[in-house]
Amino acid sequence: MQDSEKIYRIELTNEEYEFLENLKTEFCNKLYKMNDEERAEYLKNFYPEQNLNFEKEIKGTVYKVNTYFNKDSEHTILTRFFEIFQK
Repeated sequence: MQDSEKIYRIELTNEEYEFLENLKTEFCNKLYKMNDEERAEYLKNFYPEQNLNFEKEIKGTVYKVNTYFNKDSEHTILTRFFEIFQK
């Protein structure tokens, strides 16, 4: 384990753990079966508001966030999710 890695532990019943594992497996399998275009479209529609670009004011400063999908990227959305979940 690297110094920057953190481990979080939560207590779940076996039933809760199995439910979450099945949910994760189903979600990953669904994404795995899609091609890159289908996966990007699915994830864009995953959030009903489809608000991928947004502005937020924090202490008087307006921050603007824009999201772009690059079909030539070496990384997929799924690999990014896994990287984020591992942090």
